[in-house]
Amino acid sequence: MIIHPAAVVSPQAVIHSGVEIGPFCVVEPGAIIGQNCQLMSGAVVKTGCTIGRDSTLHEGVVVGGVAQHVSPPEPPGRVLIGERCTLRENATVHRSMHTAGETRVGNDCYLMAGAHVGHDAVVGNHVILTNNVLLGGHVRVGERACLGGAVAVHQHCRIGRLAMVGGCARIVQDVPPFVLTDGESGLIVGLNRIGMRRAGLDREQQTQLKDAYRLIYRRGLTLTEAVAALEAEFPAGPAAEFAPFFADTKRGFVQERRGPGRSAIRLHPAADEETVESKRLAG
Repeated sequence: MIIHPAAVVSPQAVIHSGVEIGPFCVVEPGAIIGQNCQLMSGAVVKTGCTIGRDSTLHEGVVVGGVAQHVSPPEPPGRVLIGERCTLRENATVHRSMHTAGETRVGNDCYLMAGAHVGHDAVVGNHVILTNNVLLGGHVRVGERACLGGAVAVHQHCRIGRLAMVGGCARIVQDVPPFVLTDGESGLIVGLNRIGMRRAGLDREQQTQLKDAYRLIYRRGLTLTEAVAALEAEFPAGPAAEFAPFFADTKRGFVQERRGPGRSAIRLHPAADEETVESKRLAG
């Protein structure tokens, strides 16, 4: 353990082995810093916070600030940061509004400079929040989602697993799993094919998601009809995640943006090359 003499570390904090705490850091009473964590200059971990092992907090990070609310309750809840997380310069994570509540960031997450996680938010594993992403209170972000720079997510919204949200989007409704959202319009423009490949989804799974996407956005079904059809046609596999996601909403869903030349649902270039080649061989 290495603690710089200019750091302020409470004797009531729990500091595990291998931790490095740089100058001007503050670790308050009751904070827990996991094994092999690194706190760089000026990082602050407040009371009620747990930082998982092998995580790095860069300069100016503040974990555990009280909820930004005109009358936050006392005492507030906790913050749990998972293992192997990186919080870059000036990222902030706020404590739960409720004494028994938690704000949670999963394992292997990367919060870039200026990212903010509001009170009672839940961020899944392997999530990337790029520069200046803003998550309002009670937001839910699914595993391996990626939010582009300066995305703002309204309180109580959900971002589904493996969704990609383009930079500067304003999200005021739920973003379903596996989709790609355009930053300029904030609307869905297809499937997150790159994210699916990186996550190891095979060709059959990607095709299933493409079929489910057509059902949701191209058949002209009502929400109730779409949920029933999804449950009937996709009882297993990744597409089975759509029905429960759509059935559990408080704010509605982001719609698809369709314009000239955007009617096709593309999986990846190899699929198009195979189609062209088969047509050529067929004459």
